[in-house]
Amino acid sequence: MMDVDKSLGLVGSFGKKQCINYLIYCIVLMSSAWHLLSVSFTVGEPEGYSCRIPLNVTPGEYVSSDDGCHLLRRVIDGNTTTTEDNTTVSSSCLDGWEYESLHGETSIVTEFDLICDDAIIGSTLVSIHFAGCLVGSSVTGQISDIFGRRTAVLVSLIGVVLTGVGMSFSQSYALIATLKFFNGCFIPALLIVTYVRTIEMFPPGLRVRSHFGSGLFWVSGLVMVAPLAYIMPDWRQFQLITSLMYIPFIPLVWYSYESIRWLVQMGRIDEAEVILKTLAKSKDIQYSRFPIHDLEDTEERRTVLPKEEEAAGPAPSKEGGDEGDEMQEVCVKETKSTRKYTLLDLFRTRALIAPTLIIFYCWCTCSVVYYGLLLQATNLVGNKYLNFSLLSLVELPCYAVNFIITTRYGRRRPLVLDFLFGGVASIVTGFLPLETAGGTSLVVLQFAIVIFGRFCVAMSFDLVYLVTMEVFPTVLRNVGAGSASMVGRVGGMVAPFIVFLNVYHGSIPFVVFGVMSVVAGLLIVPLPETNNRSLPETLDDGEKLAKMEVPAKKNCEMGKSSSPSVMTMLTAREKSELASES
Repeated sequence: MMDVDKSLGLVGSFGKKQCINYLIYCIVLMSSAWHLLSVSFTVGEPEGYSCRIPLNVTPGEYVSSDDGCHLLRRVIDGNTTTTEDNTTVSSSCLDGWEYESLHGETSIVTEFDLICDDAIIGSTLVSIHFAGCLVGSSVTGQISDIFGRRTAVLVSLIGVVLTGVGMSFSQSYALIATLKFFNGCFIPALLIVTYVRTIEMFPPGLRVRSHFGSGLFWVSGLVMVAPLAYIMPDWRQFQLITSLMYIPFIPLVWYSYESIRWLVQMGRIDEAEVILKTLAKSKDIQYSRFPIHDLEDTEERRTVLPKEEEAAGPAPSKEGGDEGDEMQEVCVKETKSTRKYTLLDLFRTRALIAPTLIIFYCWCTCSVVYYGLLLQATNLVGNKYLNFSLLSLVELPCYAVNFIITTRYGRRRPLVLDFLFGGVASIVTGFLPLETAGGTSLVVLQFAIVIFGRFCVAMSFDLVYLVTMEVFPTVLRNVGAGSASMVGRVGGMVAPFIVFLNVYHGSIPFVVFGVMSVVAGLLIVPLPETNNRSLPETLDDGEKLAKMEVPAKKNCEMGKSSSPSVMTMLTAREKSELASES
């Protein structure tokens, strides 16, 4: 079976076709932010609200309570108004509510009056959205591993368009909630599967660059959310237009080619070689056959082959002679291409259980803090569009910083520090008052610390993505990444309710975010370092990486120990390159 990293190295780095394919999936990844985080505005809280005063009543007879949830009726006796002690309180606002807004924006909350006693229903709708993401993370991961990355992304694009457009015309809360769930089911493929696809495109030396580029596209999509919401203040218009914006991506993905690594693992070697030859031809590189080695997912068996191939069977060995002069060992690893891997395979070996559980917790923590801070942005003091944009823009430098730091210091140590610093920043924010005893406002300081914490959690999430793709082997990479994302969506479901706790005290959400981050930072310590390691292809490779064993070069990777029958398959250029490596 084909050695993917070696073959990708031979066709070289970014060529025209590779760049086009990479950009296609990065643009789709960018678009996932539009629906994933648009809930901050489509289900956003209004700037303020008060009970609507009934018509045809005596002026001054009714007033709205300070919390905007009750209608107070004043008893008037002649020209004298009774004191507040004699005011009677209505159980609810009789004629609905009047909402305050920056420039006339609406949301599902204002349309269905999901405030006061019904405020929890708005948070529940956001959780339903992330519940769909939870289910989709598992289902689309399995679909992409069985039917291919390209197919999963195509189906999800169509699904996002249909459910998004349907929501914009729905008139009942129940139908909106149902479509919100299914819309969430399709989003993970646009985020996780496309990211997996971009990482699988390149050999180890280019993975960090690929990761860095996809991160920049994600931030670009995230930064677009607030301006789009500002331009289209009506939530239905915003929902409709952003849904239709996905349509041009469908033919682009159809034009792209399938993941070579996935084709190899599925045993479709001929299709993988066709793609590689197409890439090589586009760069004027001629190869009749790419480097190959046989794989087995659990063990290696050694077969002794004669050094000289003879039609009449094996040559007799010389008594007392050196077997190295007469015989040569060749690794033969068999691939069971028909085997389908599931989530349970991540827990079949002790070596993979601990990294899997740690990664799952980190995903949950990142989702809770990441989405929690963005949802909290609309509740912070100041312009909610500006706050959201600033909290989004702060992600932009984190990818550049991560690119520099991870190249030099690896993945593990920076990830530990990111979690710890972010956790401390959140805890400090929770206990920081809005003003000093002397009346000096600390709002700017509080927002600055929130920005720093947001920067740290963005760096953490960025690295967790990369580590996830590098720890799980190819046969389980999409299942593992999809399952981790599924656990992360549990965090996304919980985040709105944690943010809702600010009704009781504003510090509670930040303290919860901080404690979870600190625990995640401590759990990262036992994870293996994945920097400059080849992507594990099989379960055996994954176990070796989890045990922190430095992966040795495979004996099958050509060289002096390769059999003549294998060496004859290589061109002169391949032989010289492989000889220089050995």
